[in-house]
Amino acid sequence: MKDANALIYVVEDDEGIQEVYEGAFEDQYLVKIFSSGKEFFEVFEKVKPSIIILDIMLPDMDGYTILTKIREIDERVPVIIVSAKSDEISFVKGLNKGADDYMSKPFSILELMARVKTNLRRANLYVTNAGDFTVDNNTYKIRYKGEDLKLTLKEFKLFKILIGQAGITVNREALFREVWGEDYMGETRTLDMHMATLRDKIKNAGGSGDCIVTVRGIGYRFENV
Repeated sequence: MKDANALIYVVEDDEGIQEVYEGAFEDQYLVKIFSSGKEFFEVFEKVKPSIIILDIMLPDMDGYTILTKIREIDERVPVIIVSAKSDEISFVKGLNKGADDYMSKPFSILELMARVKTNLRRANLYVTNAGDFTVDNNTYKIRYKGEDLKLTLKEFKLFKILIGQAGITVNREALFREVWGEDYMGETRTLDMHMATLRDKIKNAGGSGDCIVTVRGIGYRFENV
């Protein structure tokens, strides 16, 4: 049975190894395979996976460059390097650039599957629940009864702060500081507009916008309604 919440991106140009990955993972996970860094980033910048399996030697850019760019975009998504480069220097270089694990080719598919499960388990520590809402810090998504609210990054940060302090009123200054930064000099109604949009997205997903309570002159509060 497939785990609909686990999406694996594989960056590998060898067609034979691609088939091995598909055969090993397709019954349990959703798998997308990319033959180049360019193909990978076209999708990665739009949809974040649960885990990435990355080769080092690719036709357009090496895996270390890809890994560096991944970490510039997302610091938490687990990355397992699987490479023919089995020397200690390559291993250390991969870990230093942000890989969570490193395996040498040829590899045991059973061992790789075990490592994927281990890394997914660790990543799931970043997933929290509040009533019917699920906050996924790996993919920066919040879901209502399994449906992605499709929040912008700022909406995600705002709602995450409120959910994390459920029942407590968070003042406007704190929200501005955490989401926009200490030096924000923009329009103060920006916060109210973001909250209005956030409520609309919750309603569109079948929830109640009333879960975000406005405390006039002070700030906002999340109530588990």
